[in-house]
Amino acid sequence: MSNCVLSADTQVVLLLCGRFGGERQESFPPLPTRDYNELAKWLNDRGLRPADLLTDSGREALSEVHQAKLERTRLEFLLGRGTAMALALERWNRGGIWVISRGDAEFPKRLRRQLKHMTPPLLYGAGNKDLLDMGGLAIIGSRDATPGALDFTRDIASQCAREHIGVVSGGARGVDAAAMQGATESGGYTIGVLANDLLKASVNRQNRMGLQEGRLVLVSPFYPEAGFNAGNAMARNKYIYALADRALVIDSALGSGGTWEGALETLRQKWVPLYVRTPGHGPGNMALVEKGGIPFTYQAGNSQSLTEIFSSIEEASSVQESLPEGTQPSLLEVELVPPVLERTPEQAPELVQELQANEVTANDLGATATTSLPVEPTDLVEGPEVEGPQVLAMAVSLDIYPEFVKKLLLALTSDALTDEQIADTLGLEKSQAKVWLKRAHEEGRVEKLKKPVRYALGVQTSFLA
Repeated sequence: MSNCVLSADTQVVLLLCGRFGGERQESFPPLPTRDYNELAKWLNDRGLRPADLLTDSGREALSEVHQAKLERTRLEFLLGRGTAMALALERWNRGGIWVISRGDAEFPKRLRRQLKHMTPPLLYGAGNKDLLDMGGLAIIGSRDATPGALDFTRDIASQCAREHIGVVSGGARGVDAAAMQGATESGGYTIGVLANDLLKASVNRQNRMGLQEGRLVLVSPFYPEAGFNAGNAMARNKYIYALADRALVIDSALGSGGTWEGALETLRQKWVPLYVRTPGHGPGNMALVEKGGIPFTYQAGNSQSLTEIFSSIEEASSVQESLPEGTQPSLLEVELVPPVLERTPEQAPELVQELQANEVTANDLGATATTSLPVEPTDLVEGPEVEGPQVLAMAVSLDIYPEFVKKLLLALTSDALTDEQIADTLGLEKSQAKVWLKRAHEEGRVEKLKKPVRYALGVQTSFLA
């Protein structure tokens, strides 16, 4: 249980920004993050700390606080709420609630680094504060997930526990609850970021064991006794992502909902790599992949660890991103290669006519383009003189199979896939996928598994091969 000892700065931040339960009857509301940021900047410019506002010199300095677009009367009223704060702290203390502010050493560095000006002034919590900077996998999904999605979630969270990867969850029912259950029952570490009812959750019997053993921390930027509020639930998303190393969307609605909006914000802000279960049950899953999410497939008992899967995908991705602009391969590239076709001088005009008339169709993983290749006589390369007929050679390579192989290897990093799943993931016609999969199997690039028929990475396969 926490004795809720606050630093001097945190006491002042709590007076200015905290809610204690009777604000509806008060003259002035607490400061939101935006207003507190203005005040913090104003204090910093004068070499002051929040705690200085309780001193005589600090109170005198408030005469100039209008420069921060804030009212002195409002700040003085909020700073005078000491009795209300003491009563609230007594209630919270009984539930093991602690309070930290941005200036405290225990405040998670990840939030400050990722969110910057959106970092909340206060965090309320229960449990082991040391877990707040452990990172891990944020597991995201619907409150109304299917039984299959919940089983998948518990499997992933259990595997996280076995690999000592922390799990970050939103603490709601559905996917959130399944993630916390899977991690805690397997002896893992969990961060639960709550949008409401922190005080109730801190005394909940299901959470007490994890809290007491130091394997669970519950945290919220909102009033510990707040009920459910849709706005808080949406705002809570960014804290989940910012406290993790990477995120996995189990299932998402399409175009609306907390999971969808939070995932889009993460893709825009690039807080962490965003993985999306593929295929998933949510109609928004493939849409998130199209918007930049990373396809993720996993089966319990996979020979690869999650750490290996994530590292392989991110390493391959970083190699692609490091290529100079314009050098990344395109499936529509037409490459002139060393001579492989031989004709005698007498056959040269015939070769020119064939090449000029030739049209090549390239299937760019779902997009078809037709490239005409006009060839002038000067394109013919005359070989060295030898005894017998002079050799003219020329070749045009239009094989986009190597690009298919690169994308296939990335798709198979998580688990074996059927030919239909591969076709869907890469945007191919199933017939084309089968042709290329057969070739990849014959070359030893992939293994063909049976019952059911699936394709997996070959033992010697390299992502960059």
